[in-house]
Amino acid sequence: MAISKSDKNSYAICLIGHGSRNQEATQEFQTLLHKIRDKKICPNTQGGFLEFAKPTVTEALSACLNTGLKNIIILPGILFSGKHTEIDIPNSAFEILQNHPEINLIFSNPLETHPEVMEACKSRIQEAEINSNKSIPRCETLLITIGHGSQNTNCNLKVENEISNLGEKLGFAKTLIFFPGINNKSLDDLQEKFIPHGFNRVIIFPFFLFSGVWVNRVHTLADEFQLKYQDTEFLKAPCLSHHEKIVEALVQRTKEKTL
Repeated sequence: MAISKSDKNSYAICLIGHGSRNQEATQEFQTLLHKIRDKKICPNTQGGFLEFAKPTVTEALSACLNTGLKNIIILPGILFSGKHTEIDIPNSAFEILQNHPEINLIFSNPLETHPEVMEACKSRIQEAEINSNKSIPRCETLLITIGHGSQNTNCNLKVENEISNLGEKLGFAKTLIFFPGINNKSLDDLQEKFIPHGFNRVIIFPFFLFSGVWVNRVHTLADEFQLKYQDTEFLKAPCLSHHEKIVEALVQRTKEKTL
């Protein structure tokens, strides 16, 4: 359900993240929230977490209710479609607002492979290259992308296809994608069996929205590979975080519901 043109300026946004015990991840979410607010696309923008951090979803939605606005767009600050976007977020929102039938809840789509997200991926990969003092062409470079993944296999396939296409467009010799969040063994296999034969450089890109345990694991893996294969350069790309293209992707996800 979308908001009619006459109601476009009468809605609030509630950005919902998974939440993390990692303070850096929480701060990145807050920075992203402030950047969306700065776009001034609606009268009120709030943010909350499903677990581990504050403000909670309950606190964020309560702040939206206090504005008196009747339309609330639920905006997932989450990359993959799956349990969080399809079950946890809707259930939380409906439970909190069950005594407010006057409120119109509109659910935006998760980020997934939105074109602006792919531009952010491109930028983060390029950042890793820029931070190197070596000049190694992409035709001698392997791009490894590691994301959490989803129980939604169609979503995983979409991400895999788009990342592969991005690697090809950028001219990398080869692109590999792993989803250890749905198959933890895949990261163990990569650690045990990977041999960078034929590549002078390997870029390891964490396809995660925010810092935390998974990004740390990915970057640690790159460090371990560097110690093991000293003739190959291993570069660690940053996660997506509050990149301006991520901000734009979230703004566009919102506007999809205000047509």
